[in-house]
Amino acid sequence: MDHPEPGSPAAQDLYRSLADLAYTMAGNRAHMRLRVQAEVAVDRASLALLRTLAAAPSPLRMGEIAQALLVQAPHVSREIRSLEERGLVRTVREPGDQRARLIAVTQDGREVVERAEEAGRRWLDEALHGFAPDDLITAAAVISRVVEAYRNP
Repeated sequence: MDHPEPGSPAAQDLYRSLADLAYTMAGNRAHMRLRVQAEVAVDRASLALLRTLAAAPSPLRMGEIAQALLVQAPHVSREIRSLEERGLVRTVREPGDQRARLIAVTQDGREVVERAEEAGRRWLDEALHGFAPDDLITAAAVISRVVEAYRNP
């Protein structure tokens, strides 16, 4: 199988396309549309945190959340306080270590994530209309490998 040379036009095009995709999907305009259509009343940072917690098999420590979001722990602490006040997350004590705090998403928080993800899937379905399933499988595999390479340099 042929591999593109580093810095090749194909690799540059893919980089630009992925950067555009990331910027568009995570941008203010998309989030405002999401807030309206999915009735999601949280900012982008809060939604990312809720998604992380909802995907986790069990409550997470602050440091684990910060690592998953690629941010510093103080950012997470502020978001957690805000989300806890709104009833979207709750703090629990770790069994065996009463000093350690774990953060869990509440049912209300899960519902926010579900509404946001349903709206996102609808938008993606519209954007992908007419693509062959094999092309989508290949695109997903490429994107997954790129994401993994960025997460684990």
